Amino acid sequence: MATIAAPVSWILGLSCGVIFLASAGAQPRKQSLQELIDKALSLNAEIDAVQWRLERATARKRQAQGARILPRLRLESESGMVPEARGDILNPPADTMGIRPLGPFNRTELEFVQPLYAFGKFTNLMRAVEAGISVEEAALKEKRLEVALTTKSFYYGVLLSKDLRQLAAELYRELTERQKKIADDATVPLSSLYKLKLALLELERQEREAAMQEDLAREALVWTVGLSGGEPLELEAEWLEPARAEVPPLETLIEQALAVRPDWQGLQAGIRAKKALRDAARSEYYPQIFLAGGLRYAVAPHRTDQRNPFVKDGFNYFNGGVFIGMRQSFEWGLLGGKLDQARAEFQELKARERGVLQAIRLDVKRAYGDFRNADDALSTESEKRKVTRQWLKLAKEEYDFDPGELKELIRAFEEWAQTEKSYRTAVYDFNLSLARLEKIAGGVSLSE
Repeated sequence: MATIAAPVSWILGLSCGVIFLASAGAQPRKQSLQELIDKALSLNAEIDAVQWRLERATARKRQAQGARILPRLRLESESGMVPEARGDILNPPADTMGIRPLGPFNRTELEFVQPLYAFGKFTNLMRAVEAGISVEEAALKEKRLEVALTTKSFYYGVLLSKDLRQLAAELYRELTERQKKIADDATVPLSSLYKLKLALLELERQEREAAMQEDLAREALVWTVGLSGGEPLELEAEWLEPARAEVPPLETLIEQALAVRPDWQGLQAGIRAKKALRDAARSEYYPQIFLAGGLRYAVAPHRTDQRNPFVKDGFNYFNGGVFIGMRQSFEWGLLGGKLDQARAEFQELKARERGVLQAIRLDVKRAYGDFRNADDALSTESEKRKVTRQWLKLAKEEYDFDPGELKELIRAFEEWAQTEKSYRTAVYDFNLSLARLEKIAGGVSLSE
């Protein structure tokens, strides 16, 4: 059962020891592997977290778009009470020291700034955020492939544990029946009876262990799919069967992986993003040309509107204008450091590109080799299974003819049980190696 304990051991802390319990009411609908994968892709919490990262990247794109069209468009309005003031600079009020009555006042200003040309800065920033979205999309695809592989692992683990539990129970029942028949048979050696009792005790232990592993794998599958801990889950498959697959040659798989693997796509998008940020940092050395302007309006009815253009009146006016401006930064040290940082980040990803390319080839080659080994092992176990069944049939016939051959029958049963266990484990390894190969090849479907 070590093949099941490994893929599910990490889930122990999350499952909190809760054992999956089927509902005592109506029988739940049985679900296929594809249905469980679809549920996992829509309900898994880890996928939700990556999707929110994608939403954050999309929000950054909207910010970059907003920086290109009227990044500054503001309306400010102030209202209050100010002292009355009648007259002008030639005819000021006689009483300049007294307390005058208050009246309403309002000031409203509308201003805007529209960038016109920044030597490619805004274009490069837009390219960077678009590439950033591609990076998060690749991360989401990678997480979806991981969740699908985990779902398959637990799904096959449940079926393997169930098969091994039923195998131990079936063998236990058959040996128990034979134990009852030979209990009072004086022709059977005492050592054979002791060996039979030890075999039954071992089968009881194996059945309990398989049942525990089945419960744990089922609970892990429930958590991965995104169902609640008490929700019943029944599998459509009754037992574990080898997946049918059509695997192309190794070089074809490598080419497919380089075309669709999310980590490779994410790296390429990251390189595009860092290149755009480097170019945007270089654009900081050049001036930014913009169009700006606005409208201003202020009114205070209880104060005389000053018509003299040389007199500043902050309470009654209406004016506006449009102008072209230029902004140039001379902070060469700061700009140079920013450019060097962006250039280093770009070169870092470029340096990783070749290594990742070789790593992908190695990953696919390793996964392909594991699949071929699992396929060969399954073929070998299938042949051993046929031979062991023939041996068991012969041992049963010899025992029926001579009960004194009980020891040989027990040995045949033990070998048959071990072979059946090895065969089912080989099926699990084969199916899981195929699932890993599909994931490492970038999510290509190899199953028929």
